Amino acid sequence: MSPRTVYIELSQTPIYRRIAQALGAQLAHNGLQVLAVKPEGFDSESFQRFVEQPEHADAVYISTASSNAVQSVRPTTGRHYFESFAGRLVFLHQDTILGGLDLLGAITKLQAWQRVAARAAHLCIEAGNIADLAAAGIAQARLVPHASEFAPVEPLTEGFVHDAAFVGHAVPSQASPRQASARLQQLLDAALQARRTDFASALEPQVKAFADQALDGLGSDADRAVLRVAQAQWLRNAVTGLTLPLRGWVFEEAGLDALDVYGGDPAYLHGIARHLQVARPGLHYHPAVYEPAAVQRVFGGSRVNINISSLQFDHAVVNRFHDVVLSGGLCLTDARDGLAALTPAHAEVSFRTLDELRDKVRHFSQPAHARERALLVKALQQDVLRRSGYPLVVRAILDALGAL
Repeated sequence: MSPRTVYIELSQTPIYRRIAQALGAQLAHNGLQVLAVKPEGFDSESFQRFVEQPEHADAVYISTASSNAVQSVRPTTGRHYFESFAGRLVFLHQDTILGGLDLLGAITKLQAWQRVAARAAHLCIEAGNIADLAAAGIAQARLVPHASEFAPVEPLTEGFVHDAAFVGHAVPSQASPRQASARLQQLLDAALQARRTDFASALEPQVKAFADQALDGLGSDADRAVLRVAQAQWLRNAVTGLTLPLRGWVFEEAGLDALDVYGGDPAYLHGIARHLQVARPGLHYHPAVYEPAAVQRVFGGSRVNINISSLQFDHAVVNRFHDVVLSGGLCLTDARDGLAALTPAHAEVSFRTLDELRDKVRHFSQPAHARERALLVKALQQDVLRRSGYPLVVRAILDALGAL
């Protein structure tokens, strides 16, 4: 049954806010009444009264970020706000499904999702998350591509600002966090080494094997299913914490002739006066860019943009790739099986080793290859528009709602 009204929560985090706005616009384009929910206008009690209104029984609430208010826990009850919503629920997971939660928080959310499973759908960009939800008895989950809010821009053939650029956060490899548990540190070391050796290496099997060993013999089968998913997701969070040092290691060891980094150390986001940087010839740092037009100028004005995916992903091609390509830029990204599903040119724009990354950066940085680069970007733009985007996400939402 198609909904008459869709509520979509606007995050206070800029990227998730843009995603919610773009998704809401596409839902409205499909003829739905879309109402934006701004949690800053509520306190906990008024928000609870809003979500539990009986007239919402025919409506749908869409959450696009785990930080959304509707996914938080109501202090007086210990239950999540979404459990009180009378209508159907859609969770669009831009990251791993339980990212950022401690073990108890992950268990609590999984149990809440189990309670609303008959009226909730989960759309994931990471394939392993669908298997995790199924293991916890949550069947309504499906894979969706990431999407971009950008319209395609004609690629340059001259007038470039940078040969190679990286937009995002990274710290030197020596800044890797250390764990008090020797067994956990061993897992993290093994995961990091696997990805350093082969950027296409899947880390989920290592994480799941570790979780199975830790939980062997504990609880009933049903309890152990939830515990295993929560434990594995918590472990994956710990692995994800190595993403920024991994990126720094790439800067240190790839042997790139030049690289301009926009962002670097994310300490500024937390009000910390710290600027950890990789010191090597040809590496230049610039302040982070957030305004969409400025970001697009960097993407389109660089001969090559480098993407090093967060370690939370084995499969997903994140929207950084889409944003770069649609901005007229060429994105070289670590190899993912999701990339092969997105474009036939996946081998040309991916790397599995540092040598492969360095060779491709040097190739596409040469002015003599500018036309080849432009033609490749145009082909990638068509692939991205055809095989990803908000129209496909909306179609997946409507299909999922029809199955509830």
